[in-house]
Amino acid sequence: MTAAVAAAFTVQSAHGQAVTYAHIDEVKPAPVPQKPAATDDTPEEIAEDAARDLKDTRFYNKPGATRAQYDADWQDCRLIARGSRTPGGMIPVYYNPQIISPVAAGAGGLIGGLIGSAISQGKQRRANRRACLLIKGWRLIDVPSDTAAKVGAMTDAQRNDYFNSIVGAQQVMGGITERTSFVIGPDRKLKLDAPLSGPGTLYLGKKVDPKVPVVVAPGEAVLVFGFRRPDEGSAGKSGNFSITRYDVNVRDLLYRPKDWKKTGDTTTYTLNARTKDRKALYEVHAMRITPGDYVISSSAAGNLPSSNTYCFGAPTFHVEAGDTVYLGDFVPYMGVGLANGEWLNAMAWTSHIEDARGVLSAGQPALAASLKPAPLRDRATYACSAMTMDRWDLPGVEDLPELPSQPVAAPAPAPAVATPATR
Repeated sequence: MTAAVAAAFTVQSAHGQAVTYAHIDEVKPAPVPQKPAATDDTPEEIAEDAARDLKDTRFYNKPGATRAQYDADWQDCRLIARGSRTPGGMIPVYYNPQIISPVAAGAGGLIGGLIGSAISQGKQRRANRRACLLIKGWRLIDVPSDTAAKVGAMTDAQRNDYFNSIVGAQQVMGGITERTSFVIGPDRKLKLDAPLSGPGTLYLGKKVDPKVPVVVAPGEAVLVFGFRRPDEGSAGKSGNFSITRYDVNVRDLLYRPKDWKKTGDTTTYTLNARTKDRKALYEVHAMRITPGDYVISSSAAGNLPSSNTYCFGAPTFHVEAGDTVYLGDFVPYMGVGLANGEWLNAMAWTSHIEDARGVLSAGQPALAASLKPAPLRDRATYACSAMTMDRWDLPGVEDLPELPSQPVAAPAPAPAVATPATR
């Protein structure tokens, strides 16, 4: 198990949360358009599999839903958790020969297989499937013991009728686990917007003098963000987050090709941002990136690398060439008790562009003068490939518009059949 997990991450992290790429010059695969993923599973097989999460002790419920809707959502979440379907219902990019070579598609399949065997077969697969169903609006119901005993004594036909009705019931008895918000905060224990009580620091890169003027080259942009520690829960804490290049038209990540050095590809595919001084009240970072669309693909509080992905809904933003854009302030929290009794170990987000501009102005007045907010959108989905699959919404940010429906191709007319001539 350990070796398989290590192999999975080795393949994943070869180019920063990407698959390993290979090119075969002799093979020119036929174009395969992005389309909803299909499976060979019959409705009966899907229903039988989905029934595994309908037990006498616990079941899923969504008021007004049908058993068929539950079966369909359960199947979607099963395929997403094993990496063969994106949350948007599409085939992941690394399975598409139009975009990458057959060998690369095979590497993508290898990732799916490794994740499936090393990660998803056990508790983590069930956890990600559960997260998916909760994100889709289903509630997990823990049944009282007396009711569970009655359900356990039912015949197969009675149990089937019971679950057909209970999955969509308006009122249910028992403990309810649900997710109604994907925003970190507000909470009275978190002082995300508290004013800073001291100066900030500016970081432009390793061994880079923050007072040497940054000259933005053609085809470049500057991404500005802060690590903020405004309260007791964030003081002295470190953290990190990653951004990954995104194809907004396909709704999947863009991966760095294997021959990027040979072709001189300087595109930013992944950027990993980490705190540099956990004692600082406010760190402002400015990094060069190439124009395009990106998602905040993962984040974590503490020194460990993140093992999550926001594939069920990530913040996305766009950068134009020559722009200096402010992504926001990230606040690391570890072991913070919230008002609802839960404990928070995560990276929160808030926006204080004038604070960032003030820190920039001391060493980079030109960047400070041109600084503007990044155009942020929530709910960007893409293929899931990580230990923990989740969703993160930024407060006050609009959702990314859904892609227009693809027109259904008209069926091809039947070939004409010549009528034999009669004498």
